[in-house]
Amino acid sequence: MLKMEQIKEAFISITQSKTRSILAGFGVAWGIFILILLLGTGKGFQQGIMQLFHSFAKNSLWVYGGQVSESSINKLVQQKSIIFNNSDMAIAKEWFPEIEFISPELNYRGNSQTIYLHNITYPQIKGVLPDYFNVKIIKPEKGRLLNVIDNNEHKRVALIGKQVADILFPTENSVGKSVNIAGTYFTVIGVIDKGSLFTQNNQNIIYVPYNSFIDCFNSSEEFNTFVLALKSKTKTTHFENKIRSFLSRRKGFDKEDKKALFILNFENQVKTFEKLFKGIDAFLWFVGLSLLLSGMVGISNIMLVIVKEKTFEIGIRKALGAKPKSVVWMIIVESTIITSISGIIGLLLGSILISVINWTIISFFNSNDSLFKGASIDFPILIFSLIILILTGVLAGFFPAQKAARISPIAAMRFEGR
Repeated sequence: MLKMEQIKEAFISITQSKTRSILAGFGVAWGIFILILLLGTGKGFQQGIMQLFHSFAKNSLWVYGGQVSESSINKLVQQKSIIFNNSDMAIAKEWFPEIEFISPELNYRGNSQTIYLHNITYPQIKGVLPDYFNVKIIKPEKGRLLNVIDNNEHKRVALIGKQVADILFPTENSVGKSVNIAGTYFTVIGVIDKGSLFTQNNQNIIYVPYNSFIDCFNSSEEFNTFVLALKSKTKTTHFENKIRSFLSRRKGFDKEDKKALFILNFENQVKTFEKLFKGIDAFLWFVGLSLLLSGMVGISNIMLVIVKEKTFEIGIRKALGAKPKSVVWMIIVESTIITSISGIIGLLLGSILISVINWTIISFFNSNDSLFKGASIDFPILIFSLIILILTGVLAGFFPAQKAARISPIAAMRFEGR
């Protein structure tokens, strides 16, 4: 059993050979420092990448009509563009109770010149239903989003991006003002929140109600893009196959024809990135633990040197009745103390550097415009790291301790006499 005398003796041995102990512990300190740094910064990048998907409902599908390349159902539809209409959406929502929200996305193809007084800009103009904002998560910085009344009453109202508002209204509030959008006056009811670097495509867009879009821009009721969000617990991959089969029958193309219909499944996109980051985490652990292993080997080599230096002392101890177990503990305790102290220093330095990195990002960078969302280390990882340190110390001292335990008193005396 470990005794306080053995711990004190180990500390005395360490302090008597400070340079040797520092060199022995440097590898472990460096290994745990790099491990903490890699895991912390890796998590920061992961959070930054995953925020890309926060602008969309996780269980959403974006359906894009393409061009038929082949058809075993009807040869006459080859090379035909796939377009949708309100009837397609109405029937889909009736047939599939899994659909919670659905909306077309109409895009204006003409001159999008938008004017307020002497200020001019050329944004994208889209016509959507209110359900659209439950699929693409958009928050207003000022005012409100489009609603059902706006669409049902064909109101000429518009939700504009922050970039559009800054150009048209550099010195005044935009909400309530009338702007000329492609020749028609609309009243601004809201401004889209700037958001992050990854929602910049929202900043140069104007959203108007679907019915108003058709009325004002001479648009047909056909479109090649619609979006939908499914109810919770719906398996999006299974539903993706169902909606593809439904549309292929309705439009007369082969459901295996990927060029005729493209479906973007955001839940699958999220899962793909989650798998990617699990692989990256595993690689970072491998690199960090490899460095830690090299430090452990270094300590083990140093402990072998210590055993050699203490050969005569070990022989005297055994001659006086010391058991092999006590000799083993003497070496393992010293190895564990060196490893633990070095590892804790590495943990502290890694944590300090992570704090410095986070402070730098907060102080000098806009966190919304960065892929890096700040480094952090979970408490369980810290505990696991400390456990690794203790095990590393025990393993590093185990083989030298075994060697020390096998030394006979007579061989020790002969070794000292050489």
